This record gives sequence, structure tokens and C-alpha cells, in this order.
Amino acid sequence: MSNWLEALRDRVVVRSQVGKRKLDAAFTRRQLDRKLVVLGERFLRLARQGRLSVPQDVADLVSEARELEETLERQQQEIAALESEKV
Repeated sequence: MSNWLEALRDRVVVRSQVGKRKLDAAFTRRQLDRKLVVLGERFLRLARQGRLSVPQDVADLVSEARELEETLERQQQEIAALESEKV
């Protein structure tokens, strides 16, 4: 019976280690996602300022990002206008 308990304990320990590693990996993934957002924002700002040449293979992404920023700006202006209306 003690071998069974030891095996069970070992299994629980391994499962808890797996769980911890998964949490660590999820945390690292969130950190990476945040860094990639910052990197993208800085890259886009530098490209806009003409301080960075944009490689052709990402030029479409830069254009799409600019279009999305313009759309977001219009949407925010529409929201602000609606919020300021008196009903």
C-alpha cells in the first residue's frame, strides 16, 4: 500500500510542477505580447517620422495599421459627439 501512496504523491508532485510551468509560460506569453505591442508602436512611430525605412514585406502592415488608427480616431470622435449630445 505504501508504494501506491508514494506513486500517487509523485504523480501529484509532477502534476503540480506541470501546472506551475504552464502558469509561468502563460505569464511569459503575456509579457512577450506586451513587448511586441510596444515594439510595433515604436516601429510605426519611427516609420511615420521617416526615421526608419520600412522593408517592403511589412509596408502593407504599416499601411493597414495607419488605416486602423484613422478608423479608431473617427470612431472615438463619433463616440465623443454622441456622449456630448443632450437628450
